[in-house]
Amino acid sequence: MSVDRTLARCSFCGQRPPEVRRMVAGPGAAYICDVCLELCQEILQDPTSFSSKALELASRPPVVIAAPQALAQSQATLANREPLRTVTLELEQKQQEQTLMLHQLQLYEKHFELHYLWIRPPFTEGFAFVPRILFLLTDNNGNRWAGDRGGMLFERSELSSDPRQAIYQGYARFSPPLPANTHHLTLRATDPLSSFADEPLQPWQFEFEF
Repeated sequence: MSVDRTLARCSFCGQRPPEVRRMVAGPGAAYICDVCLELCQEILQDPTSFSSKALELASRPPVVIAAPQALAQSQATLANREPLRTVTLELEQKQQEQTLMLHQLQLYEKHFELHYLWIRPPFTEGFAFVPRILFLLTDNNGNRWAGDRGGMLFERSELSSDPRQAIYQGYARFSPPLPANTHHLTLRATDPLSSFADEPLQPWQFEFEF
C-alpha cells in the first residue's frame, strides 16, 4: 500500500512543506520536521530531567486529521478479521465536554480488541494517531491488561453535525486473550492529555458482564 507523501504533516507540530524545510518519514504515516527534530536534539542535550522545552513538547495537542480513504480501508480490513466472538457493549459515559462510547469487544485466538468512539472537542488538524485513550482492564479472575497495543484513531467527520464536537473511532488491542472463564470486566480509561487541563478529567470506569 502506498501513501501520498505530499500530504505529509509533522506528527509533532502539524506543519507540512513548504512550511518547513525538511520532513523525515517514519513508519506508516509518522513524520517529523527539521524544526521539531532540532528541538528534540536540544532536549536530549539538556541535562534537566523535565526541561521547559520537554514539557512544552509533551503538552502539545495531538496532530490528527481524517485518515486517507485507502489507509482507513486497509486498517479496517486488518481490524475486522473474523473474530471468534463479538460482544456488543453499547455503553457510554460523559465527562465535561467528552463522551466515551464502548461499542464492541472482539475476541480472537491470540488477542482481544476493544472498539470505541471518542466524542470531544476537535484536535488540532494534522496527521498522527496519538495520543489514544489508555485502558486498564481487570477480569473476575484478577487478570489485568493495560495500555493500547496496535490500535489506531480515525476522525469520523461524517458522524458529527456539531462543529464544536468531533468523533474519533478507535480500537485498543490486548494480549494475551481473555481466559475462557472470564465473564466480568472492570475497565478504566483515561485521556493522556487531561492531566494538562485546568480541570483534569477523572478516569472513565465501566463494568460489564458477558
